[in-house]
Amino acid sequence: MNGEPSAQRPGGRARSACDLCRRKKIRCDNAQPACETCSFGGVQCTYTEHPSLLRKSLRDQLLDARARIRELETQLTVRELSPDSGHREHGTSNERSATTRLPLFAVDYLPNTHSIDASLATFQAEIAHCGVGEPGSTKRASFFSTVYQKTGAQLDLDHFLAQAARSLGFRGSQSRLGLNRSLSPTWPPKPLVQYSINYYSRSGLYSIFPVANVDALSQLIEAGVLDHQHDTVSASNLACLSAFTAMMSVMHRLSPDFVNAEPDAYIQAALGLVPRLLMETPTVRSLEAVVLIMTYVMPSGKIETGQLLLSLATRMILTLGAHRMSVMSEPEGRHLRALFWFCYGADKNMIIRYNQSPHFTDEDCDLQIPDNYVLSSSDNQFFSRPLSNNELLFPSDVRLSLLKSKVYHLLYSRHARALPEARRLQYIRELDQELNDLKCTFPASCWPDLFATPSAPNYTFHDLSMRGVCLHLEFYFLLGKIHEASPLLKSNSNSSSWSILPSSAELFHQESRSILIYIRHVREFLNWHTFWIYAQFLLTGVFSLFKCIISYPTASSYENDIQLLQSLVDMFAELDHKESSSTRGQCPPFYFTVCLIKRLIFLAKQASGKATE
Repeated sequence: MNGEPSAQRPGGRARSACDLCRRKKIRCDNAQPACETCSFGGVQCTYTEHPSLLRKSLRDQLLDARARIRELETQLTVRELSPDSGHREHGTSNERSATTRLPLFAVDYLPNTHSIDASLATFQAEIAHCGVGEPGSTKRASFFSTVYQKTGAQLDLDHFLAQAARSLGFRGSQSRLGLNRSLSPTWPPKPLVQYSINYYSRSGLYSIFPVANVDALSQLIEAGVLDHQHDTVSASNLACLSAFTAMMSVMHRLSPDFVNAEPDAYIQAALGLVPRLLMETPTVRSLEAVVLIMTYVMPSGKIETGQLLLSLATRMILTLGAHRMSVMSEPEGRHLRALFWFCYGADKNMIIRYNQSPHFTDEDCDLQIPDNYVLSSSDNQFFSRPLSNNELLFPSDVRLSLLKSKVYHLLYSRHARALPEARRLQYIRELDQELNDLKCTFPASCWPDLFATPSAPNYTFHDLSMRGVCLHLEFYFLLGKIHEASPLLKSNSNSSSWSILPSSAELFHQESRSILIYIRHVREFLNWHTFWIYAQFLLTGVFSLFKCIISYPTASSYENDIQLLQSLVDMFAELDHKESSSTRGQCPPFYFTVCLIKRLIFLAKQASGKATE
């Protein structure tokens, strides 16, 4: 008999009649392999489910209800966004045309990063770039094989994390969804836009984020751009103002002046203008709009979206000539060069952290460092100091970005992968020395080695800026990336064991410990909004240390390594509790981190036990 007669249906009822008995509306005896009616009729006894008859579960009904509510909210937003909504009881054909276009604009473009599902997807995407490979890849299979060989236990990361997400859902930990997140795009209020411009100007934020020309934005406000949101207004101007206000609002969300702002709604309004923006001739404002949107979405872990926006910004930069020094003679030339270096740094960060091909080719760009860029000998790069619009800092060090580009070209590009092993080893040694030389140009009191030790006093971290923290972590990450390219490691990438050059093994171990010890020291920088900025550093350090532990389970450092991992479990459990004093699991990324490290600790202990048998 095809099908199970007693199969449970979503509505809770069991299917009790075969297809023939159901059609004839007679009782079916459910005999096997065929019921009496089908046996007499000489036909096959089958059971076919009819989707149209399936009854939805309460969960599905709730999801449908939420979707309907969201649809109604969107329709209300459409009416509010329409400039003539108060005067059209019997709309003209033009008004009806506008009404059909606005629902497309009112789509929720930005996923809710507070949800368990979105956090899980982002967490899994980050893990794929932390040394264990993409799901289904040879590298991921090799990692699983090594874990099984060393521990005798199976590990499926995606399945394990999915189970953790389900357990979090069963505990009802979805209250973070109630953060008053606006689901519909909204134009920022004009006073808030003006305040954001003034705050950006007087705080010196241009020094780190040179993504907007405040004089040009002020002129747009004076021209009344926000008073006329219709097709005759430049989409670039509207998107730039909206995205700029969103960025300022999310950066200063705890400030009383921004507490009632809705940055997600503002950025969605800007995203809704991207199709129109693409049809316009590229301008400085359109470039600013794209860069601002990119700057907003990337810290939330939306790497692929950020990559697409970066590629668009790159094309605009090339079109406007910002990659050449000759642009300096134009009215906004200095600002365009700052935008170029901002995007260049983001591009080189991507190629190292996510193994992406570069958008900018060094040979095609003028790489003369801005004359007002901070000196490498200045501690302004690392410590919180009053910012000046006359001194550029950027989110990361430009010199380090240039070295990242060189590391990719010599070790990870298509050309580099075809080089002889001896030449690759030579490049590894040379790049390691260049990185060390760059470190030596920094003030001695700012060297990362002084901070990434268990004995480093906490007061040494008090004055560190977020830029300084990221710069230290980038140093260790790039150091690991250089030595990860060792020929022995590459040649054994398809084997069931994790292998690395002996000269690099100790360095890998110390590099992973340094990253994790450093992150433990800067716990005050970690919260719901910043986790994804540091996630790859953290997870790469965790997996690298785990590989070292199971590869050398009898090493003298075993106990210290396990204690370090356990201290991270305790730290993130406490941070999760800090997010909500009533219950754990209110911050899904923290919860997933705790579950993952606990599992790796268990497997590491299994490896130790197996090695001592």
